[in-house]
Amino acid sequence: MKHLIILSFVLSCLASAAQFNLVTYAGNNGKEAFYDVTQIDDGTFLVCGYAENLDWIDASIPKIELSYSANIPNAMGTNKYGILLHISEDLSSIIEVVHFPQGVVEDIRFIKTNTQPYQPIGDLYISCNTSDTDNNNGGYIIAKLNNNFISGSPSALDWVNVVWAKSGPKDYHPWDVTSTGEVYYVSGEAHGYDWSAMYKLNNLGQRTVVENWRTHWLVAGGEWKGVPASSHPDGIEAINYSGIALKIWGRCELRSWSQAEYDADFPDGNGGTKKGTWPADFLFSGPCDPANPTANGPGYSGYSAEACCPVWGASCIVIDKRDDHVYLGMNFKSYSEDENGGTPDFEPAVIAMDNTGAIKWWSRLYHEITPQGDTVRSIPDQYVDALSIDYANNKLVVAGRTHGNNTENFWEGNTIYSDPNAYGFQNQFTGTNGNIHESWLGKLGLADGTLSNATYLAELFEGTGSLGTPHPDPNIDGWPNPNTGWPDLNTTRVAKNNIKTTSDGNVCILALGRRTLTTANAYQKNVNPYFGGVGCWNSFVRVYDKDFHVPLYSSLVVGEWDTLTQAGGGNTELFGLHKTKNGVICVGYQSADDQGNPNGNNIPVINVPTWGASAPSNQTAILVYFEATNLQNDDDEINNTPDIVFDDPLKPQLNVFPNPATTILNIDFNISQYGSNWKYEIYSTSMTIVDRGPLLSNRVDISRLPAGCYHIKLVNDSRFFYRTFIIAR
Repeated sequence: MKHLIILSFVLSCLASAAQFNLVTYAGNNGKEAFYDVTQIDDGTFLVCGYAENLDWIDASIPKIELSYSANIPNAMGTNKYGILLHISEDLSSIIEVVHFPQGVVEDIRFIKTNTQPYQPIGDLYISCNTSDTDNNNGGYIIAKLNNNFISGSPSALDWVNVVWAKSGPKDYHPWDVTSTGEVYYVSGEAHGYDWSAMYKLNNLGQRTVVENWRTHWLVAGGEWKGVPASSHPDGIEAINYSGIALKIWGRCELRSWSQAEYDADFPDGNGGTKKGTWPADFLFSGPCDPANPTANGPGYSGYSAEACCPVWGASCIVIDKRDDHVYLGMNFKSYSEDENGGTPDFEPAVIAMDNTGAIKWWSRLYHEITPQGDTVRSIPDQYVDALSIDYANNKLVVAGRTHGNNTENFWEGNTIYSDPNAYGFQNQFTGTNGNIHESWLGKLGLADGTLSNATYLAELFEGTGSLGTPHPDPNIDGWPNPNTGWPDLNTTRVAKNNIKTTSDGNVCILALGRRTLTTANAYQKNVNPYFGGVGCWNSFVRVYDKDFHVPLYSSLVVGEWDTLTQAGGGNTELFGLHKTKNGVICVGYQSADDQGNPNGNNIPVINVPTWGASAPSNQTAILVYFEATNLQNDDDEINNTPDIVFDDPLKPQLNVFPNPATTILNIDFNISQYGSNWKYEIYSTSMTIVDRGPLLSNRVDISRLPAGCYHIKLVNDSRFFYRTFIIAR
């Protein structure tokens, strides 16, 4: 929370900030996309993505081209700019643009930091898609920026790591950074024949040793399998780097190496049990000898490894910045013998490791041995789409997805062993429509993987009956209670590798749905199914309370469609979001056809800033900001702003003029008497930074700011002073 101590200050031009929404396009006749968004210490935002040109950004806005020394493989690229926009706290202006030279990367896909959410920002790290051949390591890069926008503007990459990736790893970019600047990531493919592995980079961007991983590549060449790494006969100095090879053939990864480990029984986190110390044991009939690997099945529940695809699929990584423990989401391609001759399948797993690489626990997210003692299989394909840390409640937030339904599926929201009174907003998969993808959210204890809360995230099938009764919460706006009736559901998919958890444990998601529930406080609502009409395919943003009891907010972001024909919708996709103290900000794009014509109808824009656009042209980036009273939480912002004293001993010696001003504000102040390296920051009446820069010649250009009341802050390494001024035109 930002605290203001106001002493003898004239408050006549201060006004409380009103709740508002902002929905805007960004770009021109080229293609643009926004992919990720975060907020930094001073309240400003960073938005990353790509653009085919930068002509839509005003020429007066600083543009900083990133320098780098690495060879970034993008020979098959499409000549785009990977961009990082620095946007003011009130979203009214672009402060600066940091970008790669045109054609070097395809985009900037993710931006992350080595500090906890809502804590002062540390170093900044990005990942970017590349397009090149497998032999030239096409896939994505991970890089560290040389500045974090608070201490200065990024101008170069401190280091770059080139990641060969395709299919799943390229789609998801599974990586995260520790508190000390080390990075865990996944390279390779998913469910193929080639290769995939998890590696760790040191804080210089180089692959490094992990003490309790079990596969190591030697300085002299070749591999050594053993644990710990320091037990190598020639010492740990002989090891170049370590990894977890996510492949069956010729390997024993994620499998027990002894009969005792293989036979061990463990709680499954929800009242049942599971067999095997490692999550891949269920596919095999015994332990694996690393000196003579075998892969015989089936395992105890009847699953075998699918012969077609020896490579497993890793999709997401998240790191707890307090202890640097690592959480990996993945799945295994499997095969189950049954009365129909056999069923191919995908089985999920979440794996927890400590900061040495030792396994803490793993979870299948469903029962393999039920609390009643029955050994079962879960036939639907199941995936892990995203992970997040709930720091307030010491939980791991998991976004899963199931393709189809079966008696045994992801755990239901009201059958939770650790809390018999627990319930979710949507306890289970309902209806008879089975060939669909449905999402699921759950919370597991960080220490042991115990399930504490869960809900399905599955929107209604268009025209379904058996709706049940209206939900009693007035904010659900009269929509059916998902836990009454038995309605058919439709495909609902959470955005890949991007869910966020607030300071108190609320969970924010982006998803794609059809007849999507919207709340009474939503900006863009859907048609309540009790009232007829039709919905459309849509992207939406939703915030659940920390126990998944109810959505606090749920709004569409889609073209305004015809509620009789569905025409005009189904034309947006959202990729990144961030929860602020008053609302939620989301980014994505509206699609276009092959001729560059925007698909569908326009989204309903509001409060379009000067850098934005009211209508799309070609594929066009989207930024939305939604506020709601039940989303307000002052702890959902970075608390590092010092108390501000508006009166100080220098008041008689510091003056700003003219006041009111029009285009130039002059500073009457003997700067050298009080140190050097002075900068200025200009705040709106709501204390939002609207401009900043070095103080040159005691003059500040205010020509781009609209008329109104402002505060200017002069700051150097040791002091800061405020004055109030008015712009009148």
